[in-house]
Amino acid sequence: MKRFRETIKTTAVAATMLASPWWCAALHAQTTGGGQSAERSGTDTTIVVTATRRAERVSDVPASIAAFSQEKMDDQGVRSVEDLTRLTPGLNFRRESRFSGSNTNISIRGIQSTDGAATTGIYIDDVPIQSRAVGFSSANTYPKVFDLQRVEVLRGPQGTLFGAGAEGGAVRFITPQPDLDEYSAYGRAELATTRDGAASYEAGAALGGPLAQGSLGFRASAYYRRDGGWVNRVDRVSGDVVSENANSQDTLALKGALAWEPTSNLRITPSIFYQKVKIDDTSGYWEGLSNSGEGDFRNAYVQPQSQDDEFYIPSVNVEWDMGSLQLISTTSWFHRDQDEIRDYTNFDAELVLPGSPYPTLEGQIATGYFGDRQRNFTQELRAQYDDGGAFNVVIGGFYSNQRQTAYQRNRDEYLDTLIQNAYGFGIETFFGQGYLDDFYIYDSTTFTKTKQIAGFGEANFQVTDGVTLLAGVRVADIKVTHQQYAVGPFAGGTIETRGKASETSVTPRFGVKWQATPDTMLYSTVAKGFRPGGAQTQVPQLCSADVQGLGYDESPTTYDSDSVWSYEAGVKSSPFGRGLSVEASAFHIKWNDIQTSLYLPTCGSSFIENTGEATSNGFDLSLQARPTDGLTLGAAVGFVDAKFDEDIIVSNSVVIVEDGQYVYNGPRWNFTLSGEYAFPLFGPERDGYARVDYSYGSKAPAPNPNAYDYDPMITNADETNMLNLRAGIDRGPVDISLFVNNLLDSRPELGRYRLFYGSPLLTNSTFRPRTVGITAAYRY
Repeated sequence: MKRFRETIKTTAVAATMLASPWWCAALHAQTTGGGQSAERSGTDTTIVVTATRRAERVSDVPASIAAFSQEKMDDQGVRSVEDLTRLTPGLNFRRESRFSGSNTNISIRGIQSTDGAATTGIYIDDVPIQSRAVGFSSANTYPKVFDLQRVEVLRGPQGTLFGAGAEGGAVRFITPQPDLDEYSAYGRAELATTRDGAASYEAGAALGGPLAQGSLGFRASAYYRRDGGWVNRVDRVSGDVVSENANSQDTLALKGALAWEPTSNLRITPSIFYQKVKIDDTSGYWEGLSNSGEGDFRNAYVQPQSQDDEFYIPSVNVEWDMGSLQLISTTSWFHRDQDEIRDYTNFDAELVLPGSPYPTLEGQIATGYFGDRQRNFTQELRAQYDDGGAFNVVIGGFYSNQRQTAYQRNRDEYLDTLIQNAYGFGIETFFGQGYLDDFYIYDSTTFTKTKQIAGFGEANFQVTDGVTLLAGVRVADIKVTHQQYAVGPFAGGTIETRGKASETSVTPRFGVKWQATPDTMLYSTVAKGFRPGGAQTQVPQLCSADVQGLGYDESPTTYDSDSVWSYEAGVKSSPFGRGLSVEASAFHIKWNDIQTSLYLPTCGSSFIENTGEATSNGFDLSLQARPTDGLTLGAAVGFVDAKFDEDIIVSNSVVIVEDGQYVYNGPRWNFTLSGEYAFPLFGPERDGYARVDYSYGSKAPAPNPNAYDYDPMITNADETNMLNLRAGIDRGPVDISLFVNNLLDSRPELGRYRLFYGSPLLTNSTFRPRTVGITAAYRY
């Protein structure tokens, strides 16, 4: 309680300092300004999306979509994709507790995989940025939530219009476009403090408008955020703090765009998006050193596990509007560099002497240097026809050339001494090879190139008044080449792996939409999703026993594609006008030839294999109501049940998967509740507001005890509860609010991990502790 009072005091002082100029502006602002959100003024909150590559109200699209405007995300305190997942049933995000915590997984409707090509498409505007799992360091990157027009979460396969990589769905971050006629501005600042942690703060500004009235406009923004840490890195023996609140993070994002209309029907928009994220250390904690019940989180790694993740996206969008026909070209380049340092001290110690992960030598340290380079060129051409009549169509072509390079280099000058002390002989006898130069024990570089050319189209035809049929298809030719070079004791010598894979995919989509009344639409769709196969790195020789135990002479160097067929039915309705809106959908998904990571417990490595079939069943439901003026209530619930449909048993009766085993290790049930009340504070307008947001996730299914890689000490995520409060004043262009995130100070275990079976070193992760702060936003 004392700590909580101190937190409140600190935040109160900081709030006063931060808010002073904004507060004065708010008191004198005209309430007729553009800052008041649609939710508070009671106007229509329908968001226009481009999920079908055409601008439509989300309520008119025959698909399950969660859409968030920037105003709505500000109201709910959304700053990252992790925040979005707590508000979106059916969307799951998981961050591993091992090493730096950079390895993440995002999935929709249970179509989840940590290896191979992505199952969820990640888009900035129309540019795909998702990563293929290459080597041991590849992970997706996500744009931070600032100066976005909206975020669209498209549930279900999007293979027809968005292609391979959107097998389970897609998340699209849509940026504001330059305005040629009017100026606009957006600013946001925030200061917060976390219980037993460091302060967090941010500042960002965006400005746009005409440079030449009606013909040339711009949009530019800059954003910086510091997320303070709350996990201490300590000395394992003495318990002394080596680095307090070590897991801090810094983000810098810059965006700029120009729009030029040389003629009334031609618009050319070059843009660039830059982002750099620096993680100082892992958010994972050691269970044996921490007291989660008291909010005391610690680890005893001997060095920080840091990461730098930087990307930029230059792109050019050209639109030629000929009335009922539009031609659109999008050209982009995605350039990303990710570098990471991992502490391998415990890994190397336990590899030499199982069950003993802790350093035994003075100054003992082992370091893994990891990196990932993405260089993606994409070109898309689309023609869209819509004359306002019964027929509209989108056709297009897509080309991409994606190059990805991953490296891993491990250095451990103490390894030879560890082996000598344990066995009486050295590193050369133990591994069959001595050190590389400068005590390096592993040096690997993996090159992957994916080329894709595709054609796609989707048409809608209104057959009767209210009934529309839709049909679409995408045909893609995909070629993947893979090369890997590895040397050093860990590799067992020199490894050179080469592989190729090529496929032609056909992903159709069919549906029917019935506008039963002006306020009620029902729909049904059938769609196919696809994920390409590929080639992979051969595991080191020291994994041979594990590989042979699974029935393989050696680890495979290629794997096949997998695919889904999704069957969905839904309804979108506002039965009492705008006072109540309901959206619901149910789905049945068949997943075939699933790309699965097979873990090798002795050496801590893995490889990909296609393992059988699975079924994912579930539904999502969302409600929004305005029972009285100023009061808005919302609720959403989602259920996902994704299981294997067959046994996969290899030689020696080794169970890979079992019929009924869960594919998806996220929560089966999610629901969110929200409420906001706007009230008069300084005049007749409803300029004051208070809101509450609550999200719940059920306990994730337990691992299968009959599976070959079952570890009784490894658990999936606990039941989760998150309660956030926010209250403020919204006058004209200025919005100032106080907030408490994680009011209940919930500390669930989000996923236990250990390096090897039998290891006493258990790591875990949890939510950021209770955080109190103030936000000031400006919109013009």
